[in-house]
Amino acid sequence: MDATDTPHAGIELDAICLPALGREAGDKDVAETQSDASDYSLFVNSIFKKMMARDSFLSFSRQVSNVNKILTMKYSSANDIADVILKDMALTSKVLKLVNSSFYRHFSSKGISTISEAMIILGTDEVRSAAAGLKIYEMMTGLANADILRDKALKGLQRSIMARQIALEGGYEDADALQISAMIYDLGEYLVALFAPDKYIQIELAMDDGKHSLQAASKSVLGLSYSDLGRLVALKLHLPENIVNATRPVTNFDVKGEGISEGNRHRYACAFTREMCDIPLDKGHDQVIGQVMDITGKYEGILKIGMSKALELGKTSRDKMIKHAALLNVDPDPGKTTRSSGIKNMDSLNAGLKQLQENLDSQLSIHEIFTNIVGILFQSFYFNQVCIAIKKKETQTMDARFAKGDNSQELLKGFTFKLENSLDIFNSAVLKKSDTIVSDIHGKKYKKKIPSWYMERFGKNEQSSGFAVFPVFVDRKIISMIYVNWDSKAHSMNQKTIDYIWEFREFVVKTFTLHGRKRKC
Repeated sequence: MDATDTPHAGIELDAICLPALGREAGDKDVAETQSDASDYSLFVNSIFKKMMARDSFLSFSRQVSNVNKILTMKYSSANDIADVILKDMALTSKVLKLVNSSFYRHFSSKGISTISEAMIILGTDEVRSAAAGLKIYEMMTGLANADILRDKALKGLQRSIMARQIALEGGYEDADALQISAMIYDLGEYLVALFAPDKYIQIELAMDDGKHSLQAASKSVLGLSYSDLGRLVALKLHLPENIVNATRPVTNFDVKGEGISEGNRHRYACAFTREMCDIPLDKGHDQVIGQVMDITGKYEGILKIGMSKALELGKTSRDKMIKHAALLNVDPDPGKTTRSSGIKNMDSLNAGLKQLQENLDSQLSIHEIFTNIVGILFQSFYFNQVCIAIKKKETQTMDARFAKGDNSQELLKGFTFKLENSLDIFNSAVLKKSDTIVSDIHGKKYKKKIPSWYMERFGKNEQSSGFAVFPVFVDRKIISMIYVNWDSKAHSMNQKTIDYIWEFREFVVKTFTLHGRKRKC
């Protein structure tokens, strides 16, 4: 039976027949995931009761409607879609940060500053999809309170990225739906790990002997499979049936791609991404290649994905997953944060970014917000000094106004320069509207570019031999600058740190914009 788009408002558990959920003509593997309602009703009701008792999950449930609204606005105007995204300031910031990341940078050398501009340059569908993907992943990670849940959320993100690439390159219908289906493919497993960890462990033990598949083991312990539980909850949260149906497992591989329905093609694509993203990367190279070979052997006749393409999908999806996770302040490798990562205190960083959003929402003064920004940057990263300089109209100079770190008073007094048509490294950054990073101020590469005033005031400090400047433009006019410095022997600036500084710069821009509007009123 083909899937429909009928919303399931107020679904009662007893009214759902799981074996019939999204059944497609020609399926041969449905029986393997069927369950008897009497076996699982008590467990499922206990899961729903725990879900409703958690504020974070209630928030998740409410916000799914926002995701659905974004996903279903295919034929709306760009302005309508932009309005939906802009209502969520945090989401707006993340979307802009994503489209300005290295994965999109080739579209615009000057950077993208508004959602409308992003839609013009990247396309409405790309921005809409990015917003939906970021939102649902953010909700999942917001619920994660253990490493195993964080890992599952990260794998969900990687699956969604891989699924979207498969859909776009393969000419699939509704790439957005496939993207979300892949992300929530293990929702049932996630819920059991979150709300019934004892059952989760029992299922893991049941699989240890190698005789039970994941779905069979979960059914033996719970009375229904992980997949059935995930689809029940997804429908309860009002996700569209075509998205829910694509999360049904597959076991029949004796089919050819040409004769498969679009709904089933989504199912096989989701299953493929699950197997690919579950390959342990700590195994040896030969073992990883062997597993990829086994997976492509099963799916190649259905999805037309060969060995080399599968390897490419695995690499690009993981690279993008790491990038996306960083944008959402989630460390893909907890416990491994070192100076090479650039982050000194992830907890301080996450709490600080949340605080800054609250500062904006409560419309604190510029002084309070900027003081918080320099403090959070100093606490969270391996910088010796941090400052926000502001353009002084009367003198046409850029003067340090807010500072934190070693000898911050010295920085406030000494960091000032004339804005002019000059080739020095600071004016060049302003004129070219480009972020500038100096890895070693004593290197020959920068000898003629670093102005004498800087070397005289700060060049003698051996503990601060690297620095970076990030110009701040509002309405295309230079108005401010973020400056940081560090010991280049102990730390080097990397893309992850740069991405975070871009987020702080966005807060600076929003603060100026917010208070500029106040003055006009």
